[in-house]
Amino acid sequence: MKNSISGLWLFAMVIVFMMILIAYVAISINYSNAYKLKTAMVTKIEQYDGWNSLSKRELDNMLYSSGYRQTGYCKKPDDGSKYIGVLNGNVTVNPVTMQNYCIYRTKRSERNGAEEKYYYHVTVFFGFNLPVLGDIYTFKISGETAEIYYPTNDVTF
Repeated sequence: MKNSISGLWLFAMVIVFMMILIAYVAISINYSNAYKLKTAMVTKIEQYDGWNSLSKRELDNMLYSSGYRQTGYCKKPDDGSKYIGVLNGNVTVNPVTMQNYCIYRTKRSERNGAEEKYYYHVTVFFGFNLPVLGDIYTFKISGETAEIYYPTNDVTF
């Protein structure tokens, strides 16, 4: 009887270790996919000189083709400026509900005040969810574009 009980404990420890290993691999894969998506989004915003209808269309197509459906809450910028949340292609200014991704723009001037540079901050989300328990936790991945001197904006900002 003593051997059967110790075998059960060993079996339980192996199962727990496998669950931890599988969770780690799943989170790593989701993080990698979300990071690649964020990098591609930052590149598209830089390519189209800011957040405008062309970059929005490209981002929506990219998200649709990748099957991205994760949502999360947007963080308000520290400077109190407007931020944009996009949920299923619908743009919301200063959203309070969950969004697919968030974008906000900051303006920085040179020391001598010659030219103003704009930076766009992009936030995407990935989550850790289990079939029975649902969403356990949502992680945020943020990135920033290179400086854009004369952004073309025809979408609300």
